[in-house]
Amino acid sequence: MQNEYLDNKIILKYCPNYYRIINEEFFELDYVSDKIIQVLQSFIFSINIKNKPDLKKVTSLDKALVRYFDDRDFKTYLTNILVALKVSKKETDIMRFIAETIIKAYEKYLEGYTRNLYIAKWI
Repeated sequence: MQNEYLDNKIILKYCPNYYRIINEEFFELDYVSDKIIQVLQSFIFSINIKNKPDLKKVTSLDKALVRYFDDRDFKTYLTNILVALKVSKKETDIMRFIAETIIKAYEKYLEGYTRNLYIAKWI
């Protein structure tokens, strides 16, 4: 007999910013942020806790979404990617596909972010 409560508790250990993300305030017309939170909730509570690669994806997704709400440049970058995202009809797990797309976009953004120097504009 599987105890879902204990499984969810274990998953939340790998997603330390979960409550911060789901309680994030955004504009009423910001549909992308709303859908991203839905993807997070659907994805993390549908994984098997015995699958270590999935737990790593949960941690990466957690970091990516914290960056999404904290960094305006990443928010714009990820929004553009998700708006243009097309999912194949052959895809069986759409939430996993979207979560992996978010993680890949986050990793690609970090590569470019570390190479660019952001110089503050002084008045």
